[in-house]
Amino acid sequence: MGATLTLVGVALAGCSAAPPPAPEGLSVSVIQQRGDIAPGRVQLRVDNGSAQALTVTGATLTWAALSAPAAWAAGRAETIGPGRVVDLPVPLPDLRCTPDGDTASATLEIETAGGATIAEIAADDPLGILPRVSAAQCDREAVAAVAEIEASTVSPRGGGAADLTLSITPTPAGAGRVDLVAVRGTPLLHFVQGEEAPLGTTISAGDAPSTITVAVTPRRCDPHAIAEDKVGTLFDLVTRVDGREVVVSLPRPKPVADALLAFTAAACGLTPSP
Repeated sequence: MGATLTLVGVALAGCSAAPPPAPEGLSVSVIQQRGDIAPGRVQLRVDNGSAQALTVTGATLTWAALSAPAAWAAGRAETIGPGRVVDLPVPLPDLRCTPDGDTASATLEIETAGGATIAEIAADDPLGILPRVSAAQCDREAVAAVAEIEASTVSPRGGGAADLTLSITPTPAGAGRVDLVAVRGTPLLHFVQGEEAPLGTTISAGDAPSTITVAVTPRRCDPHAIAEDKVGTLFDLVTRVDGREVVVSLPRPKPVADALLAFTAAACGLTPSP
């Protein structure tokens, strides 16, 4: 993965020497792992295709749909040997609905044997992750213009099932309507009636608040699936807005996610029932 580098000079106090060039063969791409979805982040994959070691001390991602540059929260510098790759986690700031965003770029603060420099590199996005998160923001805004919908409570009811309550708060000053079609299962949980729980409800802006309850049950009971869960409590909410299908992640506060995991462990016989 080649990339064109633009070097930015680093001014050193009392010194006018030009900074060293960035190593040839350095490239950056954007990836998103399963564990990045819930916390809302991506990874900057830095590929050191050069013949020398380098140390990354800072990194930011810039793209049209990001409200601000997304910065790598470095706890420590990362040294990358020749031919090695490292992934730098980058929490995403607030997103704008910008479906036609420009090419993303990464700014790396690096140190080599020759000194410190800054490189601006076009960030490759082979899987279209950034357009996808922007499109998801557009979809969230379309639904939120009518109502805020989230998973609010979990109530075990015996027989290996629990009631998951969806709270619906229509937007008082909003407009339009949204058809709530179904909730889709996750790798860890599905529904008593199958892979999807049909909702069959239409919500209009200005309606009174309401709730819907669906019955969830474990899909799998192996202990490591629960202990290492990343997206097992992230259900997809299927809606229709303006005649088109819109699928968004169903928001759930951390206490709800924790309650779903606790229910799964108990229903699978891994912990005592509450």
